[in-house]
Amino acid sequence: MVVVQGNRNVTVSQLHSNFAEIQSELKRVLDGINSGQILESFDILSKVTDAVVVSCEALGLASELPVVETFHRDNFWRALNQCWLVALQNVSAARSDEDRLREEHIVHLQTSVVQWADALAKFGLVDYEMGFWETDIMDSLDSILKTQRSETTS
Repeated sequence: MVVVQGNRNVTVSQLHSNFAEIQSELKRVLDGINSGQILESFDILSKVTDAVVVSCEALGLASELPVVETFHRDNFWRALNQCWLVALQNVSAARSDEDRLREEHIVHLQTSVVQWADALAKFGLVDYEMGFWETDIMDSLDSILKTQRSETTS
């Protein structure tokens, strides 16, 4: 079966492969977080999120095509967002000082989150169950930044 996305044909097999690769990368992020590799994990998570945003239409995440429903878009978005939130809840688990998220990393992540949300807004995929949870992610980043700033002034 072929899904037509704009001028591009995407097979269901290709979609399955793309989503499997994304899920594999999200698992790598969580495994890295669990082992204290915070910076590397956020690098992977940022690259995955960027790829999802850039390829949103090609992945069928911005459409209501029935064939795409076989991928459970809502579950996909929930998994991506929860990966972000779990990773952010565990930033203090860095295995070394070199693996810590510093203020400049957090500010860069904030900028990226805003850019991703701006790109996804045209599809109505921001701050809804099926879409990117910009507000929740930004709230977590803001909280981490405030905590870090209060620790450095103490």
